[in-house]
Amino acid sequence: MAIDHQRRALLCALPGAAAFALLPGLARAAVPGETQYEVLTCWSDDPLRPRAFHAGLLSAPQRALSLPARGHAVQWHPRNRTSAFVAARRPGSFLVHWRIADGEVLARFDAEDDLYFEGHIAFDAGGKRLFATETDAFTGEGRIGVYDADTLERIDAWPTHGIGPHEVTLLSNGLLAVANGGILTLPETGRVKRNLDTMDPSLVLLDPRDGTLLEQHRLPDHRMSIRHIAQADDGTIGVALQNEGEERLPLFAFLKNGRLHYGEADEDVLNRCGTYAGDIAALGDHFAVSCTLGGVTAIWNSRGKAIAQAPTPRVCALAPMKGGWFASADVGTSWCISMNGKIRNTSRHDIAWDNHAIMVPVTDTMPSKRVAPNLKH
Repeated sequence: MAIDHQRRALLCALPGAAAFALLPGLARAAVPGETQYEVLTCWSDDPLRPRAFHAGLLSAPQRALSLPARGHAVQWHPRNRTSAFVAARRPGSFLVHWRIADGEVLARFDAEDDLYFEGHIAFDAGGKRLFATETDAFTGEGRIGVYDADTLERIDAWPTHGIGPHEVTLLSNGLLAVANGGILTLPETGRVKRNLDTMDPSLVLLDPRDGTLLEQHRLPDHRMSIRHIAQADDGTIGVALQNEGEERLPLFAFLKNGRLHYGEADEDVLNRCGTYAGDIAALGDHFAVSCTLGGVTAIWNSRGKAIAQAPTPRVCALAPMKGGWFASADVGTSWCISMNGKIRNTSRHDIAWDNHAIMVPVTDTMPSKRVAPNLKH
């Protein structure tokens, strides 16, 4: 894997707030009085013809977990902070729990032919059960697989009441939110979308004790696929969208008074954002949405007001940090973006960033001892 090992500090400093080290092999970025960050994510060696796939801390590539194919979302273990989990990119077959210090696999679940993973995971409030978005490979129905968080033993499976579930997250009120994308893909045809005329995307809220359906919300436009979820500090749930139709529509919606509402977007915002959002991350009462095809990171507040659109070509992964967001693209670019949409730093790296990331406050030189709260909803 081609990695730049130059010993130089690339700092991302938001005013009076944060700095982080990004380059693999870099032990520390020293900025007195500022929080230092590094990145937990998946990456590959090339965006077009990848041959090697990894998950781990970018500052310690020699300790990274090697993957058989692209990983998607990563999460820290909710109870011990020395290990993490990664789910395969859809339609994928692996779910892995590994130790950050040395890349050792602690537990692994490999799906049989009857199911595949859709890329995202979450945990219950006690950190003892892991929830993974899945699809029944024979029926195409979405479900939440329930696993023991330590052993990855499969415990149960619940319907998501939709097709193509993608992100699952635990909300502040203790409920599970699931984004049913509405798009059917099957392993034999890879990522080919098989049901665009009959799509039925929805945001569902489930009881995390037994999977009981509590709420289901839909947008009026059935070709707006609901893919990713974040929650603002005031409790507002925001979702990032992918437009499979022909009409230009906002790529952000939020749940208010029992209904999903589109975020504010005039003609200029619609044109700049394009038709595909790759991620969403909340910070305070603001949401950042990575508009991958449009090449901007768009920011709305929890009342749906459009704040700004920062130019970030091919952006996908977003992660909140103190004072703003980290963003990255598969061509190796990364940015720091303030809450009002100002780009504070742009960096280039000789890897292909994957779709999601978590910012890790650096507190020690050894990965096994770092305190790494999950800042990504």
